Amino acid sequence: MNLTLSLLLLLTIGLATAGVLHFKPLLEPKVSEQPAIENGPVRMIRFVLLRDGLYPRQMQVDQGTLNIALEDKTGGSEGLLIDSAQGDSRTKVQIRRAESTARGRMLIKLTPGRYVVSDASQPSHKAELIVHP
Repeated sequence: MNLTLSLLLLLTIGLATAGVLHFKPLLEPKVSEQPAIENGPVRMIRFVLLRDGLYPRQMQVDQGTLNIALEDKTGGSEGLLIDSAQGDSRTKVQIRRAESTARGRMLIKLTPGRYVVSDASQPSHKAELIVHP
């Protein structure tokens, strides 16, 4: 009787383990489909959206990964727009603030050149971002 119970217990544990291992890929979190940013230094840039404009008016950084942060002091902006100022090159990025806060951020990699940064809700409020090679 003890042998039967022991075998039944081992069989149950084995089946439970096999079931967990079989379904493990379904339980793992999904990897983000966002493009990978290469390793290296990250440059922090912060823009503040004010009622009378965007601060700073000009920012110069070296090429690489940028952590662009925004702080919305207006209380109702839709975020930042970053648009390439180069002729044929059309890079357009929008950074939105988080729903429950006045802040937002995004990791991006921009090619060298000039970019126009503007308030999505106030397009006349602009700044210039220069990315050096």
